[in-house]
Amino acid sequence: MKKFIQPFLLFLFCAVILGFSLRGIAGNPTSAVINQPEWKENGPFELSPERGRFALALSMIENNSFFYSLPIARFATPDLGFKNGNYVSLFAPGVSFLIIPGFWLGNMLGAGQVGAYAVIALFAFANIFLLRSIAIKLGANSIAATLGSLIFIFATPAFAYGVNLYQHHISTFLILFALYLLISRNGFISLALIWLLFAASIPVDYPNLVLMAPIGIAALGKFILVTKKEEITKINIKFLYAFSFLGVVIPLAFFMWFNSSSYGNPLQLSGTVPGVKAIDQYGKPTTPQGVDSNNADSLLNPTRQQKSAIKFFQPREMLNGFYIHFFSPDRGVIYYAPVVLFGIAGILLAIKKKVKTISVLVGIIGANILLYSMWGDPWGGWAFGSRYLIPSYAILSIFIALLLTYWKRKMIFLLIFLPVAFYSIAVNTLGAITTSAIPPQVQILSLEKISGIVQRYTYQRNWEFLLAGDSKSFVYQTFLKPYISAVEFYQILTVSIFIVVGGILFYYALTSRRKGEENV
Repeated sequence: MKKFIQPFLLFLFCAVILGFSLRGIAGNPTSAVINQPEWKENGPFELSPERGRFALALSMIENNSFFYSLPIARFATPDLGFKNGNYVSLFAPGVSFLIIPGFWLGNMLGAGQVGAYAVIALFAFANIFLLRSIAIKLGANSIAATLGSLIFIFATPAFAYGVNLYQHHISTFLILFALYLLISRNGFISLALIWLLFAASIPVDYPNLVLMAPIGIAALGKFILVTKKEEITKINIKFLYAFSFLGVVIPLAFFMWFNSSSYGNPLQLSGTVPGVKAIDQYGKPTTPQGVDSNNADSLLNPTRQQKSAIKFFQPREMLNGFYIHFFSPDRGVIYYAPVVLFGIAGILLAIKKKVKTISVLVGIIGANILLYSMWGDPWGGWAFGSRYLIPSYAILSIFIALLLTYWKRKMIFLLIFLPVAFYSIAVNTLGAITTSAIPPQVQILSLEKISGIVQRYTYQRNWEFLLAGDSKSFVYQTFLKPYISAVEFYQILTVSIFIVVGGILFYYALTSRRKGEENV
């Protein structure tokens, strides 16, 4: 019974906090209302990546089509595709398909958008338990693994992106699930599932192909069995396992069908489709206000745009991208989630302890950082923290669990770890219940010129949002706003997480010291 109590309590606590933080408003969004400010600028669809993914889901539900009606196309701008005379999605389709059941269920309850967003929260929820299970499989104590999973979900930008409409938690789920299978299973079926997850990750977000590569390489190693007896080395190749590649068929078939139906080419990637930034009163592509006249022709004639997937990557910008992800005040890990940096010490400790599959875990982190340091937009547009590193936050949290397992009696370490964890929780709870619309520093000057007021580009912007009495939380806006202020709501959530994380850590340290004294 004791074995199930801890996961159940973790389940209950995380479900409550994510439920209270889930963003949204009451009502069922349709093409007739989605362009109103309460849904867009002032509402849950504050940023175009959310609108773009929701637009495709809405188009499929309302019109049974991948081609957008004019209201839906206007809703999706400025991230709108244009192909063969039709307005189409500029995003990979996986997220849009996955949120449809949540949208349907939400519609039945009078909160369609909330139901769609809840699908992302479910994936975030699943990631908590996958992370905990992987950490335990790699040798972490169950309490330390619980702490590691809580750090991931509440002390990193994973919190904010677990309650809005982005792809990151779905991508992380596919990575963690494949990693769990790699660590805990060795049979044909597990390999087939790994390849299925590998292929399924592509229509969710194309860079997942790179992030999943270390797992794919390790899975290939399952084909070859090397045994050494005395001075004789035997290599056994399991040719039957080659049939496990059939796992990729269904996801890739779906992906090619969507591309062919949307763009007329099964190999056309959505991000390479010509884009439209604005639509005029006649429903034709037009130039946004203040656009550079040199770019006007391509915006008025989208088919003249020259796009290539390879152009998204700029190796010469790698150092700058690394700085943005880790040290910049507008996105840097050191400002938004410094607690995950303890995971570096966990990596070194895991190397010393010869933890299995460590090369795969480190490979995922390395691929994640390198890929998005070379990304054309390492800021992730308007965003809260470095959203692109959410898979790395998950893996580093596994290493934090291992670190806590081996360093549980080092009081100096715990005394440093706890305040850093509290700071990270405070920052990311703020981000979760307010807004992700934080501009990068490079856009501030032009934004100040337009607005005529000083603009913030760090989580200070979130704090000003909160002080103005605003919160994106569905629960707060619908039920609690008449009774408590947004600041009080934030304080309740933050203190609740503090108490749980601090209490577990204190209990863990105390019981560990007692056991250590008993063994002396």
